[in-house]
Amino acid sequence: MFNRFKYYFFTLFGIGNLPASGTCASLFTVIIFFLFLKNINFYQYIFIILIILIISLLFLESFLKNYKKEDPKEVVIDEVIGQLIALINVGQNLKLIILSFILFRFFDITKVYPASYFDKKLKNKYGILGDDIVAGIYAFLVVYLIKNYYHV
Repeated sequence: MFNRFKYYFFTLFGIGNLPASGTCASLFTVIIFFLFLKNINFYQYIFIILIILIISLLFLESFLKNYKKEDPKEVVIDEVIGQLIALINVGQNLKLIILSFILFRFFDITKVYPASYFDKKLKNKYGILGDDIVAGIYAFLVVYLIKNYYHV
């Protein structure tokens, strides 16, 4: 039963098995955000991110034993965490929600330092999660600047 939970959690209900699994997981996260999370307060939102991160840190290594690769494409919980970070400051602004998705995918794919360090040097749960957290922070910062300085 617990292994089934880990499978659904780390693959986001099997989305990790789709082509372009990272993009699909990020898009799914944006949709869940738009439907359910955009109206909760800041502290509840951060709490959700932290719970997902803590569960990932506690159980990701044991889940990875099912795979031969160090960073299997099926594991997409890292994209969920990164995308949630990118969405922290968007509120209900649809333009900023879409922008956060585009920026997160850009930074996740390009692996701008220090994301590249996590991706290339840390071949463990910290590497898997770290590069997406960095990409999420970069996207958050760009969205924050655009929102506050260009009043989008």
